[in-house]
Amino acid sequence: MRGISTRFVALFFACLTSVGVGGPLFAMGWLSNEPALRQSELTPQQLKLLGIRSGWSSDDPSLMLFEVSNQNSGPVFCVGAHFEFKDGKKRAQAFDPKLYIPSNAVRKTAIRGIEKKDVKTFGFSCLCMKASPEGPCENAFR
Repeated sequence: MRGISTRFVALFFACLTSVGVGGPLFAMGWLSNEPALRQSELTPQQLKLLGIRSGWSSDDPSLMLFEVSNQNSGPVFCVGAHFEFKDGKKRAQAFDPKLYIPSNAVRKTAIRGIEKKDVKTFGFSCLCMKASPEGPCENAFR
């Protein structure tokens, strides 16, 4: 009998503590005066703060390698690349997983099936979290 009541008191205390501590933390997001961050396209100025270096693997001529640096004020995530080929065809390729680049950091990725002799131009599709479409990139996790 004593074992049941001790477990009940411990469970009751654990629930009371989690509601007392977790409740205010959970409500802080709803009661915040800060504007909500939304996923937005990068402005031309923000795109200039991305450094994109590309090349091909010496082991595999159809493996295009990328190194992306981010000098924006917040993290950026690139969802894919688009290519225009010399024969006029176009192709979009998603990154799986998406390429997440923290502020002042460098990340690498690769895409298979792109040969140097065929590529005319390429570009990246990158986004970041912003309070307004023209605002700075912000870290949603701080």
